Amino acid sequence: MKVGFASADVTPAIGMEKPGGFRKGFNQVIHDPCCAKAVVIEGDGERVALVGLDMLSVKRSVVEGARQIIEEKTGIPGANVMVGASHTHASGPMMGAKPGDYAHAFDPELCEDLAQNESTAPDLCYLEHVSKQIATAVIMADEKKEEALLSIGRGEEPTVAFNRRFRMKDGSTMTHPGKLNPDIIEPAGPVDPEVGVVGCWRPDGGFLGCIVNFTCHGTTGNPGASADWIYWLRKCITGAMGGGEVVLLNGACGDITQVNNLSDDESESGPKWSRRVGQKVGAEALKVLCMAEPDDLLPVAARRELLKISTREVTEERFQRELATVKSSTPEDHNWLFAREAVLLHEANKVEPEVTCEVQAVQIGPVVFLSNPGESFCLFGLNIKERSHFPFTYVGELANGCIGYVPTPDAFGPNGGGYEVRMAMSSKLIPEAGQMIEDTSVALANSLTPGEVPQGPKVEPNPDPKKALWSYSAKSDKA
Repeated sequence: MKVGFASADVTPAIGMEKPGGFRKGFNQVIHDPCCAKAVVIEGDGERVALVGLDMLSVKRSVVEGARQIIEEKTGIPGANVMVGASHTHASGPMMGAKPGDYAHAFDPELCEDLAQNESTAPDLCYLEHVSKQIATAVIMADEKKEEALLSIGRGEEPTVAFNRRFRMKDGSTMTHPGKLNPDIIEPAGPVDPEVGVVGCWRPDGGFLGCIVNFTCHGTTGNPGASADWIYWLRKCITGAMGGGEVVLLNGACGDITQVNNLSDDESESGPKWSRRVGQKVGAEALKVLCMAEPDDLLPVAARRELLKISTREVTEERFQRELATVKSSTPEDHNWLFAREAVLLHEANKVEPEVTCEVQAVQIGPVVFLSNPGESFCLFGLNIKERSHFPFTYVGELANGCIGYVPTPDAFGPNGGGYEVRMAMSSKLIPEAGQMIEDTSVALANSLTPGEVPQGPKVEPNPDPKKALWSYSAKSDKA
């Protein structure tokens, strides 16, 4: 096998928009570089590339542009390239409508104003830059390939990631109801503490890098543009290992953050908590790497399927009601913000009543990475792991595009609710979307044949119990 790692910078310039909220925000300082971290893995002549991108999300057009360059320059099929956004909320202007996207609207001037001036909007030059930098990272990684052995292992870090949705005494479900809220009954969903690690090693034991999968929002909040806790994860691993690269693929973290609403600890945000989350996950990854049994992880393969998923309808009655709110209220009212979203979705649905959802499987021996472009609830990730016949199955969300939140059917039910299901451009899919993505992911995984899991050296039992004794373990003489 051959493996190569490389990194390319995608740090936004100071003054660029910072996505992640319903109102505009801007990067005023830079805490740490945002990167596209790439690994190319070759086995039996087949090559795949995995890219961990320090972005809130990534546009499908950006990934397709990068894939085209990669295929032209390296011959790696575009369908073999997976680009997963880490979901850091301190990255560059990638999300939102492009200028002219609402030229068809009932009132183009109003909708363009809502989309460009009152919402997070992308920077077109930055989109092109990121696309080229993704390609650059993969091309460099391909050029740097060298003979390697790979390892696979898993650990658990259960103390840094928590479900942010709760069932309340009034029968509703709330997102972040507040620490120690007396009306909390229980979390409304599970967590996934698994830390999956694919290690890559030179034949002499030197560390090339690793792929890490963990499930948690990138919302800890370093001060400035940042990869968030992923920055500290990388420092922890590369510092202990004396170098190498770390590719992070975030799991199904649509309802998972670092905030523990059942704890009386201070708010888990800011640089201290960013460091704690990253270093704890990194320390667990190091424990996995310490137990590595490097070998060939074969076969290497990739498959994908494109789904068409319908968006939710904004009825004419609701559209008129929300439009009236937009015209009569102000952005300081959160109801205005969701009214803006409903108006924009109503008009977007005229030209895009369904989204393209790429579900992708990348196999590395006994490991399969299953990606989708949604911000999926954690339960879907756990279901996929349980239903996959691979011994190691890892979900990468917000990969190869962005189609918004993918909540569970219960979240849409009569006792559901919360921010994630409230209709918006970031939450626009039909309730069946999650099950469609789960079923397709499982079908892709189960269409592949898992490779062997490397085993460490074993000893044969000695049939003669007397010869099996260590001489010093014999019974002592009687006093």
